Amino acid sequence: MRARLRLCPYDKLVGHLTGAGEILDIGCGFGHFAWYLASARPELAYYGADIDERKIDLALGGPASANTTGGRTPLFLRGDVRAVSGLPARFGNIVFLDVLYLMPWDLQTGLIRWALDRLAPGPDSTLLIKTMDPAEGFPGWRAVAEEWVMVRLGRTRSSGVINGTRPFPEYAALGRERGFGCEVVPLGTFNPSSILSFRR
Repeated sequence: MRARLRLCPYDKLVGHLTGAGEILDIGCGFGHFAWYLASARPELAYYGADIDERKIDLALGGPASANTTGGRTPLFLRGDVRAVSGLPARFGNIVFLDVLYLMPWDLQTGLIRWALDRLAPGPDSTLLIKTMDPAEGFPGWRAVAEEWVMVRLGRTRSSGVINGTRPFPEYAALGRERGFGCEVVPLGTFNPSSILSFRR
């Protein structure tokens, strides 16, 4: 968890989760965020989904599955979240943490539009994307190289690209299509990354 927090500072993300009730973590991996939320935001009922069945198996047997959020244990689901049954109709918060840049743009746009349509009504519901910044200079290309190594080693699954981050105005335009504004917050992490926060 300490290593994960250096790459993805969850404490900086939590303040942007302004919605209530359920939270959906798309590309949840091993369930690290569920583990963190169990103490930081225990009132949120956690749902995590990932296409990598190995990671879901580890999440189900790991520390996150022993915690409770929203009064119950986190629910981890295998497969493409758009085809998973048993999800609530709406979520107060939906997050993508370090997964979208591993997808081609058409897949990213489909998932983002799906997620925006699944947010609960009201001004507080939030779609939160934590993503690598578009690669520039040595730090940016170092981050891309690290992702390439993780994919080659089989630690991370890619859907065809390693550096699929687009300029942030393109993400903001997807939000505007659905009536959402987009705030971009640089995180100042070792590998340059930012939060994109979508709210009505």
